[in-house]
Amino acid sequence: MSSAANLSPNELFAPPRGVRCRELLRLDEFESTQHIVQFYEDESLVIENISYLAAKAMAAGNSTVLVATETHLELINEQLARFGLNLDALRESGRYVTLNAAEALSQIVVDSKPDKAKFADVIGGIVASAAKNSANDFVFVFGEMVALLCAADNADAAVRLERLWNSLAEQHRFSLYCAYFPEQPW
Repeated sequence: MSSAANLSPNELFAPPRGVRCRELLRLDEFESTQHIVQFYEDESLVIENISYLAAKAMAAGNSTVLVATETHLELINEQLARFGLNLDALRESGRYVTLNAAEALSQIVVDSKPDKAKFADVIGGIVASAAKNSANDFVFVFGEMVALLCAADNADAAVRLERLWNSLAEQHRFSLYCAYFPEQPW
């Protein structure tokens, strides 16, 4: 019988029930740098997916950055604690970073649109720092800022923010998972 300490992250964590996109299962792997967007009606499936990917990434020595609503951050933290991760130690080491999506937006938006320099400074700085603290200079990122912009009926700003994320991916190794809840009251 093997102990949990001797198991790989793939053996420790079973894939969540809601994964319909096979590429989603690879977002936590440092060899994979992708940007995946998914639309969900069942938010519990997305919470499971994010928690699974974040746990696997951190168990493998990589970092996780979550830019989500306060409610979703709480739900994800509960799931991650169930995986037995020491979130306080991971935060202290700079390998687990959480940001309130609305607060993050307020730091990077100027005149109702994301500012390139502010995004690079705030979000780029956080991703760069998390990458440095990672075993493989890799970060798994989950983001809901674009979803908030869409919910505010600011599609131009949402598209601009997606482009800023893609530009940031040219400078740092990370995979980005964005989820949109069509019926979600923000």
